Parts: sequence; C-alpha cells; structure tokens
Amino acid sequence: MLIAPSIVLKIAREFLGLSQDAVEAYSGISRSSIQRAEQGRPGILNSAVELQKFYENNGIIFLAPTDGRGWGVINNNAIGDGAQLNKLPGKPPLEVRKRSRSV
Repeated sequence: MLIAPSIVLKIAREFLGLSQDAVEAYSGISRSSIQRAEQGRPGILNSAVELQKFYENNGIIFLAPTDGRGWGVINNNAIGDGAQLNKLPGKPPLEVRKRSRSV
C-alpha cells in the first residue's frame, strides 16, 4: 500500500466534505494527528495509514502516480443523481457540533 502524500490526504477529507473535527469524531484519530498528517510532519506514518484507510472505507479511491503523473483522488460517493459527498450520517456526532475553543 502506497501512502498518499499529505496534501492528497487533505484533499480526500475535503472531498468528503468533512472538517478535521468530524474526521476525529467518526474515525477516532485525534485532531492533532490529522493536522500533522495533512502538514506532512515527520513521525505520522501510522496516522496517515489510518486516515487513508478511513477515507477509502468511506468511498475515496487514491490513484497512485503512474507514467510520470501525480496522485489522483476519486470520490465514489459523488456518482449519479442526488449524489452526496459522503455516506456518513447526516449530522456529525454531537461532540463535533458542540466543540468550543478556549480563549
């Protein structure tokens, strides 16, 4: 399994229409790990693998580079009439919607 680069992981999340908070709530991967994976920081291989699996399980296909071309991302959820970005429940879990930031 090739691990997608950080920018491709971010694109996959955005393709699903999810915030980092929502991915944390649905996947159990901490928001800080998601941020580090999307920024390409060192030491995040396990988080990147888990993120990629989460996205693949939710309809994303990662196309590895071939013939001198870069990575590609396909959202299988957005096929047909009335397609939606993802097949996750309509509202994120309650803890995502109520998250507050300390000042």
